[in-house]
Amino acid sequence: MTGRERFLKVFKREKVDRIPVCPWLYINLVYKYFDIAPEKQNWRKIGDFAAPQMVLEMEEFFGIDHLYRLAFPRHQYDEKSSNDGKWIVDVEFKKINGRDNEITTIKTPEKKLRQVTEFDQTSRYTYVEAIREHYIKEKDDFDQFVRYQPPFEESVYPEIMDEFVGIERAKKTLADKGIIVGELHGAFNCLNMYRNLELIMMDPYTDLGFYKAMIQYFSARGISSIAKMIKHGADVVEFAGNLATGAVGGKFFANYVLEYEKIIADKIRSLGAYSLYHNCGDADSIMALYNDMGIDAWGYLTPPPYGDVDLDKALATIKNDMILIGNIDQVDFLIRATPEQVRERVRQLTEKVKERSNFILSTTDWCFDNVPFENIKAFAEAGKKYGKY
Repeated sequence: MTGRERFLKVFKREKVDRIPVCPWLYINLVYKYFDIAPEKQNWRKIGDFAAPQMVLEMEEFFGIDHLYRLAFPRHQYDEKSSNDGKWIVDVEFKKINGRDNEITTIKTPEKKLRQVTEFDQTSRYTYVEAIREHYIKEKDDFDQFVRYQPPFEESVYPEIMDEFVGIERAKKTLADKGIIVGELHGAFNCLNMYRNLELIMMDPYTDLGFYKAMIQYFSARGISSIAKMIKHGADVVEFAGNLATGAVGGKFFANYVLEYEKIIADKIRSLGAYSLYHNCGDADSIMALYNDMGIDAWGYLTPPPYGDVDLDKALATIKNDMILIGNIDQVDFLIRATPEQVRERVRQLTEKVKERSNFILSTTDWCFDNVPFENIKAFAEAGKKYGKY
């Protein structure tokens, strides 16, 4: 059975020879494996270094199955100046309090909108970023997007559309070795790219119409990229819900998040691909609602202390035809454990989930630079040994 067949059979809910094994190896490990020091503003652009061939070489070195997770063209939150001069974007990089910041200013005929993103280098191969100041501080700021933001179309964003071709290149490189996962933010996450999370949590109670208008507008721009991902070869589309975790509460999620995430899942299915919902944090209070979202798979079953998912409860709660992914901690365990401890942890997990027959063995998110390479190999070896049906 080829790697591609194995993954697709899992998503089709068909029998396979063994559980697929794919700890999440992100861009930072590609950089580390090839010892390439990235630039902070462009560290995600591994595509400039022929990413598919590099990822394939790295994953074959570790012996894992190929779930290609680097198919993520920048999409709905890229800003570009309009030809009519009513939406002018200026980007400046500068130090603020000793830290690198990207300051984006958007000028419309009515006002200026400003967003500040801070970068931090956490290791030689990894940069992280966080939005410190969001565009939408008041209601009229959002109105500027509706009135003047250029539409997400190929004629407006040709350089971004070129990145979708990277998905096609990855598909050809992997061939029958694995599948391609396209990436985008879910509806709630999309909104947080433009408005502070604390304000978003209050908006449904202070002005529900305003909240609905924003989440519909920004998630629609994300949805517009789904067809292009699938057209160029994405087999699965993973959309992020890691901000709408159990911390928002079951009532909030059911009333103000669920229907918008379901629209995304339905769109993915209508275009012939599979959906994967990404919540790598708390989920105990909301995971039962995932059964109503229309998603094909949920990752990443994060146990304490970095999440609150009890695996036994999740197996009992989530409907049997939903694929589950993850559950092995890469924040602490995979870094500190011995290879033998990794093998034993994998053995325990695979024995518990085998009866489900639609599980994908993975980490609870992407692996950090300091995960020992021998532990990744031990993960792969044990998964293949103990995951046989």
